[in-house]
Amino acid sequence: MLLQAWGGVRVTPYLKKPWMTAGEYRANLQGLNVFFGAVLGVVMAGTERLPPFQYGIMLLLMASLVITILYISSSPKRLLYSAMILVGIAVMPRIVSRLVDSEIASLPYLQVTLLVWALLAIMIEFAPRERETVPATTIDD
Repeated sequence: MLLQAWGGVRVTPYLKKPWMTAGEYRANLQGLNVFFGAVLGVVMAGTERLPPFQYGIMLLLMASLVITILYISSSPKRLLYSAMILVGIAVMPRIVSRLVDSEIASLPYLQVTLLVWALLAIMIEFAPRERETVPATTIDD
């Protein structure tokens, strides 16, 4: 098929195929989760100096945001979770400032780390890809 707008350039069959295979999609997600899990651990260094209750609040908040990022690729409600994580990251500094008395020097880095992780997860989730076929189950399974 020739595209008239492109001056007769022939569209290759590669442009019609999904960008990622199912295996590449899984590898992307696993790589993102391992990498950003490690980065988040490094960035959170220093929060252990908070009083135990405030440290617990930080852990609860970070775990909630990470779980929401993971839900983007695991739930049929991926648009909802994509919006939720972006809002959650945007309001994170306000929540932390109200719940944690101490100043957390790494807070801007936490926010940026979570934002980049979320944006990459959203990009990978919504990119054209092969869908995995789930084997049919029977009642006896």
